[in-house]
Amino acid sequence: EEVERRFAEAIKHLEGRGVSAITGDCGFMMAFQVLARKIATKPVFMSAMVQCPVVAAAFEPADHILILTANGRSLKPQKDVLLNSCGFDVNEDRFLIKGCQDIPGFDAVAKGEKVPIEIVQPGVVKLTRQILQENPRIKAILLECSELPPYADALRA
Repeated sequence: EEVERRFAEAIKHLEGRGVSAITGDCGFMMAFQVLARKIATKPVFMSAMVQCPVVAAAFEPADHILILTANGRSLKPQKDVLLNSCGFDVNEDRFLIKGCQDIPGFDAVAKGEKVPIEIVQPGVVKLTRQILQENPRIKAILLECSELPPYADALRA
């Protein structure tokens, strides 16, 4: 209750400052998507996961989408709740959640430390290539964690 009250205050504060949209930077912020939509008068994007319906619509229903996250073990149990907050039904087989928690150096995320990009990047690329080889139906990758965009160019290469 206290968290929701303070969350609502933060949204009103941001809107009072003239923002064009309300955003979050973590998949777990999807837990607040519905609440934020009720409170905000501006568009709400609490997580990169709100892009899932758009990405899914761009491909055939049989195609898969990889959701790369900081910790797959933490996100997987909430997958249905998080994705349903985006306003669409989850096809369990279509969305594959894989975590980077075992990549050397990526434990800095859990510790709240600066992630050593030069150490982590080869591990992110290796993990993703392995996943793509094992799952040739993957047509898109959604980087759920705000720590992952620095590796986007390397993943496209």
